[in-house]
Order: sequence, then structure tokens, then C-alpha cells
Amino acid sequence: MGIIALIFILFCYFRLKPIYFQTVGFTYDQGRDFLKAAEIVLYKNPTFIGPTTGIDGIFHGAWWYYLLTLPFVLFKGLPIGFYYFSFFFHLASFVGLFFILKKYFDLLTSFIITLLISVSGYFIFTSIFVGNNIMVLPFLLLFLIVNFLLLEKKTDKWFIFIFLGLSLGMVAEFEFAFGLFLVPSYFILIPLFKNLRLQLFKIPNGILFLSSLGIVFIPRMFFELKHNFSQTRTLINFLFKPKLYNPKPYIDVLKDRIMMFYGYYRSLFPNDFLFFAITFFVVLSVLLVIMNKGKIYKNAIKFLLMLLLLLFLFSTLYKDNFWGNYYEGIQYIFIFVIAIFFAIIPRRETAHNFFLFLKVVIFICLFFIGLNMFLPDIGKPVKEKDLVVQIQTVDYIHSIEKDSSAYCVKVYTPPVIPYTYDYLFLSKRIANNIPEPKKEFVNGSCWFILEYDDFKERREKWIRENIAHDAVRLQYKKFPNNTEVILYKNRTL
Repeated sequence: MGIIALIFILFCYFRLKPIYFQTVGFTYDQGRDFLKAAEIVLYKNPTFIGPTTGIDGIFHGAWWYYLLTLPFVLFKGLPIGFYYFSFFFHLASFVGLFFILKKYFDLLTSFIITLLISVSGYFIFTSIFVGNNIMVLPFLLLFLIVNFLLLEKKTDKWFIFIFLGLSLGMVAEFEFAFGLFLVPSYFILIPLFKNLRLQLFKIPNGILFLSSLGIVFIPRMFFELKHNFSQTRTLINFLFKPKLYNPKPYIDVLKDRIMMFYGYYRSLFPNDFLFFAITFFVVLSVLLVIMNKGKIYKNAIKFLLMLLLLLFLFSTLYKDNFWGNYYEGIQYIFIFVIAIFFAIIPRRETAHNFFLFLKVVIFICLFFIGLNMFLPDIGKPVKEKDLVVQIQTVDYIHSIEKDSSAYCVKVYTPPVIPYTYDYLFLSKRIANNIPEPKKEFVNGSCWFILEYDDFKERREKWIRENIAHDAVRLQYKKFPNNTEVILYKNRTL
């Protein structure tokens, strides 16, 4: 129990600390998405489509916005509430994975895998970042668990097929590019695996699977019917006549994708030592399987490796830039592959003892790596950044305008669209009944929030276009993230 407690302490600490101190990223995308959730709840304005994708005219699914309405209501609009909600979502999937590994693999393997996830920089980041693509992770994990049970445990419980359809569909809706390749890959694999074929080709099971998969796409279908199938036409046109911004020869594309998949795998590990140690163990396990000297979940490992291969091959068909977030969460497939090789049972006692010794060594290394990350960080000063500084910026303006019924705020952010501050002002209205600012000068005065921008010319151009050259500066404050807050009054008013 002590080891289990430590694993969960490490998992929670590295994720809850930045959330508690509000040093989490809050950018254009989060502001846009939170505003849409607020719009659905406050103004009863439903939507059938989600955020934009990398293809003009094609969108992610609307379920992301509806999911965000839950923390919006639960936390009464507080921005940090969305991050707590995301954390608990990932914590639930982490707990589920732990029990699956403990039940169907072995206790030591479950310790190693969950410890790895607890200290992995990739999984820490994705547990505290709020974005539609991040929600792929828990649903992809559910998809992998369900297929593992179908392949190795031959379960035929009716709800399994509902979970299968829902998880596959949700991956596609939360990250369209991933779904575009995952769905056809899965339908290719179904007839190749006897257990999947026998289960899903049964009429009741197949109906449950396809129905639950179809239900996920209902909002998208409503959007298509309303807009004359605009996304469908755009996608077909893109597939046959893609607009490429940086086309490359196939050999270069192949090299890029190899490096990309290597990056996915490498991102699992907090340091090089652990990367080499676990990779070495996996290679030994592969050799043991090839020599037929070890028991392994054969169907599951074949399924996972073929799934990775298909996703890789499909990605090479796109000869333009293929961003890493298109396959957000694919790291869980690598995690399952590693778990299966760690659960291998050598047939000979000497080999069994040797592998057990290696697993213990890796576990001890993970244990001390986790402690080495955890202990020095306790009591370490927290640098104010991101959301907490943005909240301080809004609070500073409100501390001066607390008795004003009307005031003006203009915002410059690098994307030039101030969704972040729009939402912060909205949340203050909900929580403290403070009026939202106007975007036109009030009594000749207006506050300007000027964020730092590496593209200095763009920032200076915006300032010239929005602040009169003879305006008088009445208030000024600079924040830790180099954001400037200035109150200007026009001389001519």
C-alpha cells in the first residue's frame, strides 16, 4: 500500500502544484473554448461543431465545448476550474489503468508503468493543459483497454461494445486528424483478428458498436445537414486535391515520420538513463518472444504493433507538415506495448529470475528518479507566470475601476485576438458582479493591456493604430511576464 500511495502522491503533486498556484498556460485557444462553453450555458446557444483544425473548413467535434460546460457550471466560471476538471479526468483514467494492469498483468509491472506515467514530462503536461486534443488521451486509453479485453479475455458483455464505439468516435471528435487515420486503421484490423472478427461480426454486438460510434457524430451530422455537407465536400476535395504548403519527396516524408514516431516514444521518459534501460528490457523481451521462450499476450501485441504500423503508413501519405499533436496521445499505445513486454513470462526459471531482477532494478530506478524530482521541488519558490499573472493584470485594473459602472479596456496579445482577457473579464462578472469593460474610450480614457511579443513590429504597429500619439499616460504597471498595463487619456477629449 505504501508504494501505491507514493505513486499516486507523485502523480498528483506534479500536476496539482501548477494548478494550485495557477501557473498553467492560458492562451488564445483556452480563452476561445471557455468563452464558447460560457455561451452555451449563459445564453443557451448550442453548437454542432468544435474548434478549427489545420484544414480550412473542417472542425473538431462539438463534444469538447459541451464537456467544458461541466467545469464552467461546477466552478462557476473560474478559469482554474477547467484545469482541475482536466486533472481529475486524467486521474480517473490513471486509476483505471492501474487496476487493469494489476488485474491482468502483474503488480510489479503495474508499479513500473504507473510510476513512469507519474514522472513523465509528457503525461504531466497533458494532465494540466486544457485543449480538445488533450482529451484524446483518456478515450484512446479506454479504446486500448477495451480491445485488450476483446483480444485476450474474449469478453462479450454488451457494454464493452458501447465503450468501444464511444471511445473510437471520441478520439476522432477531439482530434480530427487522429480519427481520420485511426478509424480506417481499426476497420482494417477487425477482420485480421479472430477474436475481434467473431465478436464484432455478431449482429447484436456490431449494432451496439456501430450505433455508439454513430451517436458520437450526431452533432457533426446536424452541422453537415444545415450547411449542405460543407465539411464532407471540403474533406473529399482535400483528400484528392490537397493544398500543400511544404510538399516533400516521399523519402523525406518517411524520414520525418520515423523521427516523429521516435519522438513520441522518447517523450515517455524523464531522462536518458530510463529511456535506455526500459528500451533494453523491451529488446530482450522481443528476443525472448522470437525464440519462443516466453509467454506473452500475443493477440494484443500483434494488434498494437499493427495499429502503430498502419498509423505510421497513413501519416506518410500526407506529404506536407504533419504536426505532432495530430497523433496526440499515441504515447499510450507505446505504454501498452511496454507493459505487455514487461509482463512477459519466461519459460525457463533462470531467465525468469533474470527478467525479474531487471524489472526490480528498473522499478528502483524509477522510484528514486521520482523522489529526486519530488523532494527538491518541495518548498521551491513558484515563479509567477501564465494564468496567475493574467489574473493579476485584470485585478489591477479592477482595483482602480472598482467603483466604475463603465470603463474601457483594449488588449494586445500576440494572436491579436484577446479571447484570454475576454474570458477573464467575463469570469469576474460572474464571480464578483464586476461589469465587463467596453472596447471604446469612456470619458476619453481607456486601459491598454500590452502583452510581450517577439514580433516587435506587429506590436508597435498595433500601438500606433490604437493609441493616439499625444495621449497622456495616467497609470502604468509592468508584470512579471513583461505585460504592460497602461491607462491613457486622449488630450483632445
